[in-house]
Amino acid sequence: MNIALMYGGRSGEHQVSINSAKGIHAPLCNLGHTIHLIGISLEGRWFLQVGEEIQETIQTDHPLSVIPGDGLYCGGNKLLLDAAFAVTHGFGGEDGNLQGLCMLANIPLCGCDTLSSAIGMHKDKASKLFALEGIPTVPSIVLDWQALQWLEGGALDAPSWISFRPDNTDNHTATITTDRWTTACQTLTGQVGPSLFIKPEDSGSSLGVTALRAPNTENFRNAVQKAKKHSRQVLVQTLIEEMDELECALLETEDGNIVVGGPALVVDPGKASNHFLSYEYKYSQVDSAYLTIPSTYPQAIENQIRHYAVQAFRAIGGEGYARMDFFVAGENIYLNEINTSPGMTDKSHFPLLMKDAGFSMEKVLQTLIDHAVKRKKEEMLRTYRPPEA
Repeated sequence: MNIALMYGGRSGEHQVSINSAKGIHAPLCNLGHTIHLIGISLEGRWFLQVGEEIQETIQTDHPLSVIPGDGLYCGGNKLLLDAAFAVTHGFGGEDGNLQGLCMLANIPLCGCDTLSSAIGMHKDKASKLFALEGIPTVPSIVLDWQALQWLEGGALDAPSWISFRPDNTDNHTATITTDRWTTACQTLTGQVGPSLFIKPEDSGSSLGVTALRAPNTENFRNAVQKAKKHSRQVLVQTLIEEMDELECALLETEDGNIVVGGPALVVDPGKASNHFLSYEYKYSQVDSAYLTIPSTYPQAIENQIRHYAVQAFRAIGGEGYARMDFFVAGENIYLNEINTSPGMTDKSHFPLLMKDAGFSMEKVLQTLIDHAVKRKKEEMLRTYRPPEA
């Protein structure tokens, strides 16, 4: 089969994406497929890559064009593709945009579709959906772009969470001050918790993330402005300090069942100083985070995590594969987030979790390719055709 391998992109995870492509390139070749390398530049342009090896930078000699309903073209010649696999992360890559473009171009793409990718990328929207499904999540409040403008002195009404006051709950009542950052910090520590975890609402790889054990006006402002560099919205969560992080990998098989790899315990050497799994410890060549498989947690907790993982995947309409990240504090389980385009680097956890479930990378990739081709055939059957005269 002719398979497009897409990587790169405009997000801060550009290099991670290139490394993910390297991680699955050899297994795709081992399956006997013909691989067409498609690099996406930091400006978002698509280019056909020449050669059999994935380079550290995107070659820009052979630009690609997309014709809706027809596919990809390079120099006037159509790329004959049976399916595509995108290991693009972050903005423009796993947020539904690339997925929608491939759908319009009639390119069968492995993994989640436009809607499920968009929901999975937007942590606040996903959290609200999971709550409706009865899946416990970390308490949070989102600072949308209006709230961020208000904080910077914009002539807008205060966000709703500023004026919100639960009845008879004195510790949730902030003192309204003339300084908007102080007011926001006081309000959020009252409503969300005394320690805060601040991150971009739609980014990954722990970019722009800050843990505040003792929030004050200055460090709160710095944390929000750091997160703003990666997203139009900022998520403020409860910082759960005494907890472990556990991860699951999910793979949809041909019969529609979900195979769950894990949960496995994430061991983070930097947790004591960072209070979260940072970008550096995710991808460092030394002292990086690693998995303990199995997790050593009681069977009942592991089973509940697997149940929540499948339930959440179904809730967003997920297809193909994903990774789920959970927090466990005592007997409390929280779904932290879902990743619909998990990393595939030599440091990434998804391949390790699937291996523990009995799936080689080759088997995972072929399962996803077969699913993408089958889904496209089903979509074509639903294509509208005018009634015959």
